[in-house]
Amino acid sequence: MKTYGPVITFTSDFGTNDGYTGAVKGVILSRCLDARIVDICHQIEPWNVASAAWIIASAYKYFPQGTIHIVVVDPQVGSSQRRILVVGDSELFLAPDNGILTLVMKEQANWRAYELNKKEYWLPYVSNTFHTRDIFAPVAAHIASGIKPSEVGTEIPIESLARLENQEVSTVGGVINGRVVHIDRFGNLITNISNDRVKPKANCYLDDLKVGTVNNTYSSVTEGMAVAFPASHGYLEIAIHQGRASEILKAKVGSQVALELAPALAEAEKAK
Repeated sequence: MKTYGPVITFTSDFGTNDGYTGAVKGVILSRCLDARIVDICHQIEPWNVASAAWIIASAYKYFPQGTIHIVVVDPQVGSSQRRILVVGDSELFLAPDNGILTLVMKEQANWRAYELNKKEYWLPYVSNTFHTRDIFAPVAAHIASGIKPSEVGTEIPIESLARLENQEVSTVGGVINGRVVHIDRFGNLITNISNDRVKPKANCYLDDLKVGTVNNTYSSVTEGMAVAFPASHGYLEIAIHQGRASEILKAKVGSQVALELAPALAEAEKAK
């Protein structure tokens, strides 16, 4: 039987000022003292599910096999929205069923999904507004302690899970079209256009603004200038050298991004 834990990651929009994050960790440790809890991020913009989806997709693959990931940005907490467990080849995710795992699930094919409905694995009292503490945390601890994923919920079709819209990258007439999916703490714009589609000297546009041609890194341009380049996280990034691109370029999550390829590169892209 495949085992999970004792590494449990935690990603949320809870911040670290109010005790919410600490309460979740306390529930985990009170049920699995051997758990090693790793904070991926708690400073996600409140209710920004798309940013959370990108953050967990960019980080989870660097953790050891068997890691349990709790991922929660949940504007609909307390509604009829399902709470789910998604099991992959070597890791599992606990999350609300609101599309937060959309990008993660594109990276593997052999997913199984369960609706968390076995209340014996929850806290005795479940609030309407803190399911991370009352449901996800104790379930994660039970799995880390040896309970099978199939015991904590009822299996559901993977196709029934919610997906985020506007996450696809398309190529039309030699132009690769994507979107900004995350803005980091430096104001850099992270897109959903993967590095393998980014070509040197392609023209980059943000909404209707031409950013410039694709370059190598922040310092490829002078201070205060915009630059687009294939970044370390695996996706095209748009930045201002020593400035906040989100503010200067007036961009937000969902802003449209386009790469205009040279004719020869455009033909190669069509052939993919």
